[in-house]
Amino acid sequence: MPASVDTVNSGRSFTTRERALSLAAVIAASFGVGLAFGIGFPLTSLTLEAWNAPKWVLGLAGAAPSIAVLVMLPFLPAVIGRIGAVPAIAWGCLIAALGFIALSFVSSPAAWIVVRLIMSAGIALPWLVGETWINTVSTDGTRGRVIALYAVAFFSGFAVGPLLLGVLGNGLLPFAAGAAATALAGVPIILARRLAPDLTHDAPIGMSTALRLAPIGMIGGFIGGFAEISYISLLPNVALASGAGEADALRLLTMLSIGGGLLQFPLGWLADKFNKTSISLILAMAFVVASAMLPLALGRPLIAPAVAFVLGGVVLGFYTVGLSIIGEKVTAKDIAAANAAFLVMYQSGAIIGPIAAGTAMTFEPVSGFIITLSALMLISAIALYVLSRPKPSR
Repeated sequence: MPASVDTVNSGRSFTTRERALSLAAVIAASFGVGLAFGIGFPLTSLTLEAWNAPKWVLGLAGAAPSIAVLVMLPFLPAVIGRIGAVPAIAWGCLIAALGFIALSFVSSPAAWIVVRLIMSAGIALPWLVGETWINTVSTDGTRGRVIALYAVAFFSGFAVGPLLLGVLGNGLLPFAAGAAATALAGVPIILARRLAPDLTHDAPIGMSTALRLAPIGMIGGFIGGFAEISYISLLPNVALASGAGEADALRLLTMLSIGGGLLQFPLGWLADKFNKTSISLILAMAFVVASAMLPLALGRPLIAPAVAFVLGGVVLGFYTVGLSIIGEKVTAKDIAAANAAFLVMYQSGAIIGPIAAGTAMTFEPVSGFIITLSALMLISAIALYVLSRPKPSR
């Protein structure tokens, strides 16, 4: 085989240029998917707030995407295996785009939540296929860096969404922007359809089996979910409770996002060069140390942003390293199911972490948050260490 041609996990041969174009397409699409999430969440909260919906309805509407993704993920590998990567992304983007249009005609919270459930189930398809595509086409020597770029693109779209919503204001424009962003996310994939990996397989494995294929990566997904979403959703509240002003609290959230974006590629490079489990354990310890420093840093305007910057890189790093472990350990025929299991763990963490930390904050707004997340991290780190130890030979 010529040196310029490689065989990816799916068994297909790619030239270096074809591989780069294939990966660029799915990374570009991930930005659009992230943008759809970034528009959908604040659009939901602002609309229901304007309707004077009860707070528990706001919470239920905010949880609807995670609920839909968790419910659908066990079934999606079979769908992807039957229709293939490109049709799955196209249909998912279409369902989500139509959902944004439908929301513009909705006038009750109950109907809004139903539409959000349906469109979130649709957007789960390109999210899952994107991760599977990345893991299938990447090589072992570059997988960490490629996944880092994918994660940065996705969460950059997520961050741009609220800013775009602020510019567009009220009316039909936010709904049109959400529909357009979601529909356009499928365009790079359709253009690169000849470079798509073959994800059509018979009889995909079950979710319980998929969880056992790469348990260390699965724990990384759970850690990423609870650490990232807890900090994104509750860091401003922690800062306010410590006496910071609203502008300073939001500035910390901005620094958290910047750190998450800028530090992913270096972490991806480390994941390509060194043992990924060791990196996960180092990230876990860095999380505990940086979290412990946060209460002391909050009263210092120069130190607090630096701590938030580091925390952003660490919390998003679990997603990058965990997903690269999945690609390294799992074969092509099982990769879709394994990525679905990874997202199940991520979403589970995203639900458990904020609920546990938020409950603890009702007693101690700052220390309750720190202690709860540090305890979850230490338990997860112990699990990582135990699973990484060599099995004794019989």
